[in-house]
Amino acid sequence: MNKFITIALTAICMACALQANADNKKDNIYAFGFSASFNDSTVYFTDIQPIPGATIERKTHFLQNRDTYSVQLKDFLADQGAPHRVCAVIYATKQKDIEKKFTKLRKKYIKTGKFDIKYLAANEFKFTPLPAEEQTETAPMTKEAKKEAKLKAKDAKKKAKIAKKQAKVAKKEAKKAKKTTTEV
Repeated sequence: MNKFITIALTAICMACALQANADNKKDNIYAFGFSASFNDSTVYFTDIQPIPGATIERKTHFLQNRDTYSVQLKDFLADQGAPHRVCAVIYATKQKDIEKKFTKLRKKYIKTGKFDIKYLAANEFKFTPLPAEEQTETAPMTKEAKKEAKLKAKDAKKKAKIAKKQAKVAKKEAKKAKKTTTEV
């Protein structure tokens, strides 16, 4: 009987683990990088590049760790002498779809004629795929965690309001004290 329970629990745990892995899927994607800055009119586009084994979240269809890919581009541009840029990674699972996105974004910047558009070829910059162990899964927040976060934010807001009032009172008192010392 004890062996039966152990086997049943093991089977349930394995089923849960398989279900968790089924939530996100590994797929080959195509991506390009885009970078702009509020300080100048230069925008950068990378070539469309395949990224093998990327993980896409099932519910949101977001590329997991997409921030890491944009940081790769941001660091590259900073090393090239273009710091403080806003970088984005645009991706799709089909090459046809990413080509449409690339063309649409590029046309938007060409149309205005106000931007200096620079292209980074694949031999200049290439996204580095993340190893499987670096791809972290983000678990959705539970209702309790959301409530707790909400309460903490509310509490912090109250404390900030109180601190603001105290600062205002202290300022008035300092002004009064200064006024009385100048009269004497």
